[in-house]
Amino acid sequence: MKKYQNLVRRTITLCMPVILILGLVVNLVFPDHELSFVENRSLQRFPEMDRTSMMDGSFETKLSSWFADQFVGRNSFIHLRYGMLKLLGQKKIDDIYLCKNQLIEDAKLPNKEQMARNLSAINKFAKSHSDLNTTFLLVPNAVSIQEDHLPYLSDENDQNKIMDSIYKKLKSSVSIVDVRKNLKKHSDEYIYYKSDHHWTSLGAFYAYQKLNDAVSLNDYEQMVVSKNFKGTLANGTGSFGIKDTISIFVNKKLNDYYVQEADNKKKGSIYDSSFIDSKDQYSVFLGGNKSIQRIELENNSKKHLLIFKDSYANSFVQFLMNDYRTITIVDPRYYNENIEKVIQEDFITDVMYLYNTNTFVEDTSLADVLGEE
Repeated sequence: MKKYQNLVRRTITLCMPVILILGLVVNLVFPDHELSFVENRSLQRFPEMDRTSMMDGSFETKLSSWFADQFVGRNSFIHLRYGMLKLLGQKKIDDIYLCKNQLIEDAKLPNKEQMARNLSAINKFAKSHSDLNTTFLLVPNAVSIQEDHLPYLSDENDQNKIMDSIYKKLKSSVSIVDVRKNLKKHSDEYIYYKSDHHWTSLGAFYAYQKLNDAVSLNDYEQMVVSKNFKGTLANGTGSFGIKDTISIFVNKKLNDYYVQEADNKKKGSIYDSSFIDSKDQYSVFLGGNKSIQRIELENNSKKHLLIFKDSYANSFVQFLMNDYRTITIVDPRYYNENIEKVIQEDFITDVMYLYNTNTFVEDTSLADVLGEE
């Protein structure tokens, strides 16, 4: 096996210079592409040449990015690179583990200064709003719940240790909802996507049972809306052959409701089926990330919820629908208005923070929305 791997490496080394020269020539002939559908991102266009960019080195930097982004057959090479690395026994591409029939993102290390600022802001906000019930639900990523799926002898970061350190910094006025045991019990089930960094609706349901252990899967009508979802981890590595199924869970006793967007437009569902035919299929939940959304429900609840969240909450909200009279959803990454006004106008009684751990440890927006100096 080692002899075969050495042969592959020598072949790649000999062929690569020829491929690069041919690619440069062809790149100058063919028009640039604006978007990579494989990586789901914008590509560098050929840079403008002027005296300033030549002197400060920015032209050279952008030219290098242009060549890497616009290389003819780039998408095929991304897939080829993934296949070769798998053949060579590579365990990881950047921070993504290449597992058997699954991709798992490593735990991210905290931005300690910013994370401390966010936690301080949460504690102060709970103290100054002691009349509101405050809960904190931090979702572990697949790397800590499905670590037995990782390649042999992986050296992943210890996310459980990171989560414990976060919990220790929260005051007693914040109720911690630790869902790790609930998810761990079902770690062999389809609770995280195989090609994407999000949890599935099933994973979100098991976490919801930590808030309401009286519910069961029989309370929901489960509907498959896609069988060909290819998520961010697959796009980032160039993986091929790994696809996911997206399901929505609708409570069988759910009453009528409507959703109001930031532009005051109203719609009759928390699901947006238009995204099923797009690259971003996960945005079927809530129509993706928005600065603020309000759900008005026809029920007898006297509770009004405000959620500060990342995209993991998008597939979690479907389970909260019978618990509150209204649900106000704020994504601090896109929100820059007065949150106190929202609390007053929406008659908020409960506040929930719902983030996946990898996003929370790097978040730079929550403290600002909460008014932290």
